[in-house]
Amino acid sequence: MTTNPFLSLDAAAIDVLDDMVNEWLDLERHGQLNGGFGYGPKKTDALSLIYTQVREAHKARVGYADVETDET
Repeated sequence: MTTNPFLSLDAAAIDVLDDMVNEWLDLERHGQLNGGFGYGPKKTDALSLIYTQVREAHKARVGYADVETDET
């Protein structure tokens, strides 16, 4: 098993990555990554892996906290 590189980041950074990854996944769901961004199966698989790791880190370090007001 691979170590999750995102677990060492602070909660705010993980929260930002979570937002970014979700935006890219939305583009992928609408078929926009394959056209305008040149994504193929390898990059799509890599995005899925990043999503899985970021979600794991988000659950572990952020949860339902508001990173703007909470100390995490």
